[in-house]
Amino acid sequence: MPISVRSRRAVDRRIEKLRERYGEFPLHEVTVENDPEFFEHGREFFEVGGRGGAGARVTDDERVLLIRHPNAPDTWTFPGGGHEPGETFAETARREVWEETGVDCDISGVWQVVRKRFVHAEDPERRGYLLSVFFRAEYAGGRAGRYPERWDDDADEEILGVSWFDDPPENAWSFVTDPDTAESNPDE
Repeated sequence: MPISVRSRRAVDRRIEKLRERYGEFPLHEVTVENDPEFFEHGREFFEVGGRGGAGARVTDDERVLLIRHPNAPDTWTFPGGGHEPGETFAETARREVWEETGVDCDISGVWQVVRKRFVHAEDPERRGYLLSVFFRAEYAGGRAGRYPERWDDDADEEILGVSWFDDPPENAWSFVTDPDTAESNPDE
């Protein structure tokens, strides 16, 4: 069975499980064209059990936690990253929030889900599907921004900034403020 069918079924099962657990949420469909090398990376990621990525919109009583990545250095987004085989998307989100910010969080719901169809740039018949799941989460401890001190000298290459905001800045991805919009997170 081709990856297009297997990955679509796997993604649809994950969406169904998320709805069973968290109720309804905004679901967006996006298509991205990948160069052959990046397409193969996505195919291999799926074959070993990866299903996309997850992040979280972490809030305390008044603020939202955002980060900046090197591939979009002027834009703030939610912490998040790649799903690892065997993890639930909620586990991925909690792990990524901790790794990227130094903050623990409790998942409270789903902010939005993006079903991403990735298409081979030179052979559009080759395609697959992955998910980006962004949860709503509450701050549960830790100190935001300690990330650069935690790792080796290369740590600042992954995360450029971590900050709490009373209101998201104008240079935040639109889905940070509006779950009814969809964009690709810069890390995926």
